[in-house]
Amino acid sequence: MKNNFMMVALSIVAISCNRHTVPSVTPYSNAEIQNEQGKTILAGHCSLSMLYKDPYHQWFDTAYTKYTVDSSIIPKIAPLLQNKEIEIFLGSWCGDSKRETPRMIKILQAASFDTAHLRLIFVDNSTKTYKQSPQHEEKQKNIHHVPTIIVYENDKEIGRIIESPVASLEKDLLSILQRQQYTPNYIAIAYWQKNIRHPTHLLSEETLRSFIPALQPLCESVREFNAYGYVLLAQHNFNEALNVFRLNTFLYPENAVTFGSLAEACYTVGNKEEAKKNYQKVLLLKPDDEKAKKMLSVLN
Repeated sequence: MKNNFMMVALSIVAISCNRHTVPSVTPYSNAEIQNEQGKTILAGHCSLSMLYKDPYHQWFDTAYTKYTVDSSIIPKIAPLLQNKEIEIFLGSWCGDSKRETPRMIKILQAASFDTAHLRLIFVDNSTKTYKQSPQHEEKQKNIHHVPTIIVYENDKEIGRIIESPVASLEKDLLSILQRQQYTPNYIAIAYWQKNIRHPTHLLSEETLRSFIPALQPLCESVREFNAYGYVLLAQHNFNEALNVFRLNTFLYPENAVTFGSLAEACYTVGNKEEAKKNYQKVLLLKPDDEKAKKMLSVLN
């Protein structure tokens, strides 16, 4: 099993090294919008100075000040950052973004990286625009968890850190800059995209189940494919979203969250019977689930 895992990881490294992603060229928007929870969030390409303003500076300053940069790695990183571009997709609503982004900025500043070559792209967390920017810089860039930190050289992606570092931000960044074998988090999603992804039609249950043995050791938690499914749903990639949510129910059949998300996706695409069936499964696993009860009252 360990050898199989390593083969998958190495194949995904090869995929990431061959990305044709290019840096965004949209101008600063410095936009603030209201998300569906009524909270003010940053949206689109924003300047670093926006993080020095209220209310964002509160979490930015705290995470920045508390972080101790690994000074032993900075001299190795600094010369390798020449002629590089870095793009960070993040959410001002996202705990991981609030933690990792200030740390990465502190590392880059310690390495004397010119922040004119750093782009901060803020995405929404509303249902219909989940993990999207108003300027849609995320298109074709496979942004499913944030922060996603992408490093470019000569307008070509050479690596990315997804949500959190594997070792540390300094070590991960050095591995990418040195072109070492580096596999970011969420290997299971990368495996899906390489081996299973089919956006045009629904896959059979038999087909989806056949990939479970390969995917189970790669999955980090139920939220991995759950979040990815909502990204696809917001992009109107409905069949692939349904495939992903269905897959997650097979990976985590005792978790009510998987069936709730599948039910929501079925309802979104207009399949009320399937939505009803899956909300009923939610209540079998979690009898006190209020959302499932409410939706079943609507569907009955």
